[in-house]
Amino acid sequence: MSGAQLTDRANKALLDAHALAEQHAHPQLLPIHLAVSLLDPPPDESKDQQVATHPSHQAGSASLFKRVVEKAHGDPQQLARSLNKSLVRLPSQDPPPETISPSPAIAKVIRSATDLAKTQKDSYVAIDHLIAALAQDPTIQRALADANIPNVKMIDSAIQQIRGMKRVDSKTADTEEESENLKKFTIDMTSMAREGKIDPVIGREEEIRRVIRILSRRTKNNPVLIGEPGVGKTTVVEGLARRIVNADVPANLSNCKLLSLDVGSLVAGSKYRGEFEERMKGVLKEIEESKDTIVLFVDEIHLLMGAGSSGEGGMDAANLLKPMLARGQLHCIGATTLGEYRKYIEKDQAFERRFQQVLVKEPSVSETISILRGLKERYEVHHGVNILDGAIVSAANLASRYLTGRRLPDSAVDLIDEAAAAVRVTRESQPEALDTLERRARQLQIEIHALEREKDAASKARLETAKQEAANVNEELRPMREKYETEKQRSKDIQDAKIKLDLLKVKRDEATRSGDTQTASDLIYYAIPDVEKRIERLEAERARVDAELSTQPGGGGETLLADAVGPDQINEIVARWTGIPVTRLRTTEKDRLLHMESHLAKIVVGQREAVQSVSNAIRLQRSGLSNPNSPPSFLFCGPSGTGKTLLTKALAEFLFDDSKAMIRFDMSEYQERHSLSRMIGAPPGYVGHDAGGQLTEALRRRPFSILLFDEVEKAAKEVLTVLLQLMDDGRITDGQGRVVDAKNCIVVMTSNLGAEFLQRPTGTNGQIEPATKELVMGALRNYFLPEFLNRISSIIIFNRLTRREIRKIVDVRLQEIQRRLELNDRSVTIECTDEVKDYLGNAGYSPVYGARPLSRLIEKEVLNRLAVLILRGSIKDGETARVVMENGRVAVLPNHVDSESEDEEMIDEDEALMEMEEDLGEQDLYE
Repeated sequence: MSGAQLTDRANKALLDAHALAEQHAHPQLLPIHLAVSLLDPPPDESKDQQVATHPSHQAGSASLFKRVVEKAHGDPQQLARSLNKSLVRLPSQDPPPETISPSPAIAKVIRSATDLAKTQKDSYVAIDHLIAALAQDPTIQRALADANIPNVKMIDSAIQQIRGMKRVDSKTADTEEESENLKKFTIDMTSMAREGKIDPVIGREEEIRRVIRILSRRTKNNPVLIGEPGVGKTTVVEGLARRIVNADVPANLSNCKLLSLDVGSLVAGSKYRGEFEERMKGVLKEIEESKDTIVLFVDEIHLLMGAGSSGEGGMDAANLLKPMLARGQLHCIGATTLGEYRKYIEKDQAFERRFQQVLVKEPSVSETISILRGLKERYEVHHGVNILDGAIVSAANLASRYLTGRRLPDSAVDLIDEAAAAVRVTRESQPEALDTLERRARQLQIEIHALEREKDAASKARLETAKQEAANVNEELRPMREKYETEKQRSKDIQDAKIKLDLLKVKRDEATRSGDTQTASDLIYYAIPDVEKRIERLEAERARVDAELSTQPGGGGETLLADAVGPDQINEIVARWTGIPVTRLRTTEKDRLLHMESHLAKIVVGQREAVQSVSNAIRLQRSGLSNPNSPPSFLFCGPSGTGKTLLTKALAEFLFDDSKAMIRFDMSEYQERHSLSRMIGAPPGYVGHDAGGQLTEALRRRPFSILLFDEVEKAAKEVLTVLLQLMDDGRITDGQGRVVDAKNCIVVMTSNLGAEFLQRPTGTNGQIEPATKELVMGALRNYFLPEFLNRISSIIIFNRLTRREIRKIVDVRLQEIQRRLELNDRSVTIECTDEVKDYLGNAGYSPVYGARPLSRLIEKEVLNRLAVLILRGSIKDGETARVVMENGRVAVLPNHVDSESEDEEMIDEDEALMEMEEDLGEQDLYE
């Protein structure tokens, strides 16, 4: 038994027989077990999946044993009854046996089947060999006699008639079904189109016509569809399948079948060398022997290059296809991306020359809108929602603008699908208002049960109050629950009617194709109009109820269930995918952009020109009037401590609601030429090629952010050259050749060039003189290339800060300290007198170092003293810390009357701070 070479189905039949013996607790495996398993085999999971996918395959699914009995003019049902009667009479063992051994009779059957296979020059023992061998067993002969087959030769003759001249030369080449390999390893796309399981194909007429022309050629009639992922290569083939079903093709293709090859199923489970080749040759042989014209579609055709090859002389699938492609015996359609075609297929010129390229380009936004409108009905039926036309237009536009890493129409279809799914999930979940009331009702019920056990007067009073509140909640809950159930049922009725309408349209198309005019006319003039009228009536009823609810006063005038997908739902999905705040896509952004200067001026003091330039550039970009391929870029020059980096942080907070949306690069780390690889990634062949670049990977993860290149003049010239395409075309190519989109980022660069000219004294208003600005611009022109400066949107020179502006910054810094205390859960309020603020403004003013000395002064004079008081407990949460001037010095006092001991502690604190200053030496505050 172990030495017999069995086909897959014969091997499964023996396993089923063993399982049958185990089920009946029989100690031995007998021929009757094998006969029962062959006559009525249990379902095969892999085959069940194929049948579930293709219901047309259910026809002719009777076992080979039944077909043989019918061919021999026997009664299969009587044979089954006779075998089962003999099976139940066999003695069973209790407890069941641990192992089931093969009986001598079953061993004889296997030997006879093996000898028969050798006699017929078959390589494997198949199902028909087992049936012929079983017919020699006395027990099976008696059952056959009961089924009106008295002579064994009748079985042999029936097997020969069914088998014909076929040879069993592979493990899958069984005679049970004529196209077993095709049904197991391919998907019938024409059958799916006939059953309405393929979505409508809108557009792509030129590509489909090109495929039909190539298939109609005499030689090299094999098209290969090449395009980026998501542009619709498989859709072109689905459109061809729909045309074949609708007889909208030339006569040479009118009766052909379009089968999609499942390469994964071919490879899966092929444990031994040669097993994959057997499966592939079985598929090709059945295609060659088929009476119908078969067109084989191979999605991701580059998978055939090397598929099944063990690397030690084994053949891959592509080499098995070449002979049939060369002879014109196989019509094959391939689909792959341009990169994979170049990488895998072009290297094998013998394989590549047999295919004709069909380039599938990405559709435009208007074409994508047409495609979405064609698919709209399918998604409405599936999700049970209404998709508004505004959502379709919004999905196409937003996908093109923001989802630049993906291709239309795939990205837009995904937006519609996820938005519809989100509405569906929300609709099928309990509304928040209803859920809140039900939770409150349950809480009150628990409280009532607990209070009923108490006897005191307070508990009784509380019990009455709880009962009254529970009655009020239930009174409010009952109509809301009824309203929710009514709306839910109405939506379900509409969805069921749309599903029924979709099925009726499929039946109409099938009846029209088959020429069944009676059924087609009944569907067209009676059934379909009735369902359409019912849908219109249900939708009109829903619209009427919604209109009545919207006119009701109070809060009850809204529907509990949302069933429409509009632009707002699309915006939410885009925001979830890309990280853009939802409000940035709505009209509320207009008001923020119009008042952008006032918002930034509250944070960045004394730089009106810089704030104005940045605001104008951002408004130009967001209004759609700027170059959509060129991101705004700024070069900030000016003295230290004037707010260059602060303006960048404030801009990130304003645009993205997150100051961390700033990607910062210290260009002093990129002084060497080879440091370019750290920014965009190492080229192929170098160490770290797979790691990616710091700039490119940051942009891929967060394309909507601010890029800050600090001290840009310190970078190597090669690094600056890479920034040219970033500022001009809004893209940058990494070391792996991938184009990273940067159209939606904002580029900010800082520079210290010309700082020596900015040290000169200015007027009282701190404005940089025109002559000084020209000197700084001259220094920039002498260092940077003209094409680099020419791509910068705006070069901004920051003004020096005056004393009055430093005084304003004091208020800003104190507000920051107050927010810092709140973030640390310290409910301490700081009150600072004008005298202290004036002192801090005067003492913290430095024309050379800007506002940074002020921060150090506030830390020394205010924060250090405040920290000591908080740690000592002198200032507790909820109290106010008063910052005043005492004897010409800054003092921090609590808002309650201090005792003498606390005064002594404060004196000790001042002395300690003075000792620390003496230890540090007589250092200038600004050095």
